[in-house]
Amino acid sequence: MTDFIDVLEQQLVAAHRRPERRRLVTVPWRATIVFAGAVAAAAVVVVAVLALSSPSPQPVASSPPTQPPQTTPVTPQPRLSLAVLNGTTVTGLARGVADQLTSLGYDEPNVVTNDTTNQSRVRTIVYFEHGHRTDALGVASCLHIGSDRVAPMDANARALADRAVVAVYVGADWAR
Repeated sequence: MTDFIDVLEQQLVAAHRRPERRRLVTVPWRATIVFAGAVAAAAVVVVAVLALSSPSPQPVASSPPTQPPQTTPVTPQPRLSLAVLNGTTVTGLARGVADQLTSLGYDEPNVVTNDTTNQSRVRTIVYFEHGHRTDALGVASCLHIGSDRVAPMDANARALADRAVVAVYVGADWAR
């Protein structure tokens, strides 16, 4: 009977044995295709990142070209000597005008002081030396001063401007 039990045991074990795993048949070219696809996808991602992070050499067609504001000098004279004088009793007007001009690209004025000859100027006036009318108009434009208040430098203005080619005499209109 032992033979019978041994045979039965073998049959039961064989019936309940785990089925053999099938081996995946790998085709050599399939791995190559998967690898090539992964490399292509990585290349696309790198190109997209580089394209989005680098500045475009040409302006975008949908945005209009930007132009500098009309009050900013496009190319201020690098060695334009300026003088800014306060023609009022309000403290700090000359310094405020000088700071505004330097923030717009002009050099620091040579002279920033009070007009000792006239502390009751009503209107701001920009004076210029011969040959510097265009410079004076640029300064006046930056300060939102009309061209009607740009004038050639007279002897009194020249004396206080200390050899500056453009002098801004700040009036009470600037204090408002």
